[in-house]
Amino acid sequence: MSASAARIQFKALKGFPGNAADKIETRAFLDAALEIVTVIETFGKLFTPVINDMNGNIDKLSRVYGENVLKHHYLEDMIVLNIKGENVAPNALLWLKRGLQLICIFFENIYNDDQKQEALKHHLQNAYERTLKQYHGFIVQSTIKIIYAWVPTRKQLLGQGEDQEENLVVMSDYLPTMRAQLNKIDALLKAHNLDEAPH
Repeated sequence: MSASAARIQFKALKGFPGNAADKIETRAFLDAALEIVTVIETFGKLFTPVINDMNGNIDKLSRVYGENVLKHHYLEDMIVLNIKGENVAPNALLWLKRGLQLICIFFENIYNDDQKQEALKHHLQNAYERTLKQYHGFIVQSTIKIIYAWVPTRKQLLGQGEDQEENLVVMSDYLPTMRAQLNKIDALLKAHNLDEAPH
């Protein structure tokens, strides 16, 4: 990869599944979440704790899905069925959703930045403050500040010139679909009292 090449090619991602009016297909959702992990991997090795956390939750959901792929074909059904059992899937989905929300807001911030600023730390910091910060203690928050200071620049992530413009065009479809899926998951978890703000 050349120094000027984009680390992320949004056109290469399949993206999040389906129509917002339909149920979410579990396997397609998990595949899309794995794609997001590959995106975070382009941020650098300092982001390994974030990557490991998301992969761990995807693995938990994949194991539950594999226990009965027919009954668990739709994410909503899998979560409702698992609430009555071990409750592994709801908790894993909760934390995966929070991580995905952070990444979604980060890229929404980049997309909506009319000034196209090169430094992206403030976009990631804003996303963190709106999603995960309230669930983290002081030590974790301090560690996150160090990690986020090393986020790549706009050109490093999205490329330059036509490459960046192409990424932005694809993001205009990719991000609203991702947002719609996360909103549905948010509503599902809250409907079953599985996502409460910390006290």
